Amino acid sequence: MSKNTKLVVKDNALIEASFNLSLVEQRLMLLAIVEARELPILTYETPIRVSVRSYADEFKVNDNTAYEALQDSVNTLFERQFTYYDKDIDERLKSRWIHTASYMDNKGHVIMYLTPVVIRMIKRLEVEFTKYLLNHVAEFKSKYSIRLFEIIAKWKEAGHTDKYSYADLRTMLGVEETEYKTMSLFKVNVLDKAVKEINGVTNIPFTLKYEQFKDGRIITHIMFKMKKKPIKKNDRVDQNTVDMFADMTAKQINMFGDKLSRDKAFQSHYKAKAGDSTEQYAQDIKVAFQVVQPVPLTVQFVAVKAVHYCF
Repeated sequence: MSKNTKLVVKDNALIEASFNLSLVEQRLMLLAIVEARELPILTYETPIRVSVRSYADEFKVNDNTAYEALQDSVNTLFERQFTYYDKDIDERLKSRWIHTASYMDNKGHVIMYLTPVVIRMIKRLEVEFTKYLLNHVAEFKSKYSIRLFEIIAKWKEAGHTDKYSYADLRTMLGVEETEYKTMSLFKVNVLDKAVKEINGVTNIPFTLKYEQFKDGRIITHIMFKMKKKPIKKNDRVDQNTVDMFADMTAKQINMFGDKLSRDKAFQSHYKAKAGDSTEQYAQDIKVAFQVVQPVPLTVQFVAVKAVHYCF
């Protein structure tokens, strides 16, 4: 699977859940989610294998570092929990990420079994979900950068988030009560570092800043704002790509997804997963189109050709 197609997809309830995972634990879960969504069958009995090689390649660390990190993290991840809001029953619930884990020396991988709750929050989502490319967060060195990026990715179409209370934002980012107790320490060590790291990644298609809201002299809420980066013509030519689908409306995405799922020319380049129906193939195309990313010229040609024949 190309790094440009590794898609992380989460239910919005998981995006806005409260949890505290280390950087390596978050990376491990992201790789597990990518791997899990590629499987034809995914249940709580399905083993999810994450290799040392895939971790090392994705996050640019050596094999020894990767293996030690995975060994340690799969053990601690087994004990981790998260809290999320279930709107169907109007309750806050607590769950674990994985229910079984395994590693063996010199095997070159770890194996995890996801809990049913996590599976439900990453599998075949059609509404109220957030998606982004794994390589958008692969360079981050702070655990807070990954969590903040996920939170703002939910709002990328709107260009800004809701106002988050200071207390809610701390729990969503995984800041413990004993850490960075004052607003100034929280801003310097969490927010400012995360915003700087996000803005420093060249393939993220927007820049980020935040606005503070006060009650008197006390900062009570924070809103994040995203501004789309301009696309340089020279960069576009050099990369042999065009940002063709980033600004499509939902109606246009549905139209193109349905048409391309039935076009043989498109199918010859990008095949459906084994066992998928035409409807599921169309849904996968629609999800891919909604990710803000450059589209290779080969895809443009096939897509334009397909749409031409569909009309």
